[in-house]
Amino acid sequence: MSYSGTIGTTVIDVQTLIEHGARRCGKLAEELTSEQQVSARESLFFFLSHLANRGIQYWCIQKNILGARPEEYIYSLPAGTVDALNVLYRTMDRPTGTVASSAGGVAANAFDGDTSTFCQQGSAAGNISIDYGAGQNIYVASVGFLPYVAGGGSQTWSYVFESSTDGITWNTLYTGTNVAITDNTWVWQDIDPGASVPYYRMRATGATTLSLRELYFGTNGREIQMSRLNRDDYTNLPNKNFLGNQPFQFWFDRTIPLPTIYVWPVPDNAFVQIVAWCSRQIMDVGALYNEVEIPQRWYEAVLMNLAHRMSMELPNVPTDKIQYLETQAVKFLLEAEQEERDHSPIYWAPNISVYTR
Repeated sequence: MSYSGTIGTTVIDVQTLIEHGARRCGKLAEELTSEQQVSARESLFFFLSHLANRGIQYWCIQKNILGARPEEYIYSLPAGTVDALNVLYRTMDRPTGTVASSAGGVAANAFDGDTSTFCQQGSAAGNISIDYGAGQNIYVASVGFLPYVAGGGSQTWSYVFESSTDGITWNTLYTGTNVAITDNTWVWQDIDPGASVPYYRMRATGATTLSLRELYFGTNGREIQMSRLNRDDYTNLPNKNFLGNQPFQFWFDRTIPLPTIYVWPVPDNAFVQIVAWCSRQIMDVGALYNEVEIPQRWYEAVLMNLAHRMSMELPNVPTDKIQYLETQAVKFLLEAEQEERDHSPIYWAPNISVYTR
């Protein structure tokens, strides 16, 4: 007898969860009608959506990098964002080098710090590169570009960020496929791990033709935590349009369809970032053959809660069975939530100054 030799590779899709849920309700999986399968899938979606109200799912924390826009203070976060956990103001250095465009246009316009000029290439699949000089290894940790779209519209681009030690052989740092871009709106990507080489470039793929106001290869990032305001504090600010070289406060507005953050003071620099670590909803359930975006340790809790919800909608499920499934659902959900932590130490800092003055 031997072990499987694998860990975490068993695939549990939506169909499997629904079939097990039916059996725990005392039903055969084959008994489910198409309508009941749809209902079970929606019940699974409702439960996963509700988990956001019970706390943070640690596998659903993501980093969003927002490019600051001068004199703009409202920034939208991605759909499904539940809360902004940490928001930081980031500045970076921008080393100079020799720049080139492989498909026409003025490459220097993409590196001149002037967002009103742009490098328009003449054909698809070109690249815009920077050469810091042989032996001048530069560690780039974040790459951003400010696109130019004639008429101020939007397009879909595909591209790669690449690095090279010799300017001949290139290694892929990041691949962007069918990325929605909007004129004069930054697209940033942190490179983790980054590279320490003399040559970098952005190369278009497919039918994409590069047209860039700015291409920024950032080094030596420095981040400062921004303080959170509540709605009353923000709305009571006497001058919400006050310009500053650094926004140091924000208000998170949990609106729909997209939550937003309001920053203060208003940025006056187009070459800085706002880094927002956010909790988000679990991915949509999708089709029956899709996996559910949950870690293995949550399978039993999700399955028992799905079974309980199915028992309330399937016909002829005994009341005592429904009550039993509810008890088990609560039990396994509690166990999963108690383990959903990062095991970091907790520090208590009591303030006794009022007694010692």
